[in-house]
Amino acid sequence: MSLYIDVTEFITSLRKTGIERITGELCKHLPSHSAIPIRFDSGRYIALPDNLIPAIGEYFRSSSGSSAPGVLKASVEVTGPPFKVNPSDVILVPELFGSPRDTFISGLSDDELRQFRFIVYDLLPLTHPEYFSTEMPAALFGYFRTIRRAGHCCGFISEYTREMYYSRLKRSSNHDGKILPLGSDSLGPRGREPALNRPLKFSVLGTIEPRKNHRMVLEAFEPLLGQIDGLELAFIGKIGCIDSEFAEKVAAIAADKKSCVRFHSAPSDDAIRNFIEQSRATIYVSAVEGYGLPPVESLWVGTPVIASRTIPSLKPVGSAGVHYVDPLTVLNLRRAVLAFLDDAYANQKAKESTEVELPTWQSFTNDVLQWCSNLS
Repeated sequence: MSLYIDVTEFITSLRKTGIERITGELCKHLPSHSAIPIRFDSGRYIALPDNLIPAIGEYFRSSSGSSAPGVLKASVEVTGPPFKVNPSDVILVPELFGSPRDTFISGLSDDELRQFRFIVYDLLPLTHPEYFSTEMPAALFGYFRTIRRAGHCCGFISEYTREMYYSRLKRSSNHDGKILPLGSDSLGPRGREPALNRPLKFSVLGTIEPRKNHRMVLEAFEPLLGQIDGLELAFIGKIGCIDSEFAEKVAAIAADKKSCVRFHSAPSDDAIRNFIEQSRATIYVSAVEGYGLPPVESLWVGTPVIASRTIPSLKPVGSAGVHYVDPLTVLNLRRAVLAFLDDAYANQKAKESTEVELPTWQSFTNDVLQWCSNLS
């Protein structure tokens, strides 16, 4: 059996966030020569150089992204004609895709489709279209149509995504499909010793967009900032699809050095880890997620989390290192922040953070390889 990994979208974007991280971390942890990179081009799949996978892995090891040119160079050095997939081979698709790749895949026979493995990241544009632009669900229609047909060829990053796949997309009570928990360790080594009595800094991780509830966070903090000595709030993530008024408000407040609010739009992985380590707690109160990497990455580093109940990645964790805001309101969020002002409580949650069991990207890669080897 040969395993092929489809990197078509990844090599055109070279992003390190969201679903692109799945492809990158896979390439970073795959054993040597265990998979062959391919891309879709002009109605067919083309094999790419063997050195592309380690090049992508090195890109994810580098905090500066300086290896990106090497990744691009390797991705365009096509090595020969389109290849023929043997019946025992598997094609892993760890990314979203659209036309014309969707047209190609949707035209495959059932036997041909069984050779594919699709990692389903989330179905949020379908299940929660209110948080996305009106064009996005239409653009993803072909993708949803294809994975709906794929069924047993799909693996899911969380139980929640699998549940939504079967209940909302397939309209079925079936719950087949492998669960593939994502890794928590992309920011470096595990934080083993709890950092106690930290300064009163709180960090909000993730792209600033409506479903992440940054507006609610700011509203919860505003009466406290300037009133509690040393209290600071930092937004760490780029500006997404939010209204211009709120974007301007964030920029204006952060520009005022006396406001105790900071905004870091494009920090490196090293900088993100530094922000997390210096925080008394990170905040992740998203309304809906397919998984939610920032909370478990925070716990991995050793920093507790203030979170909403809707984060699938935290379901196996329980309350260890986590303060849940339930129900999610401005007042309850403010109470959570105030709870962490107490050193004893904050120190206990920090200690819990270093003890909780969390998946790694190596364990994710191992799960994917095992899943792909069980072709039926």
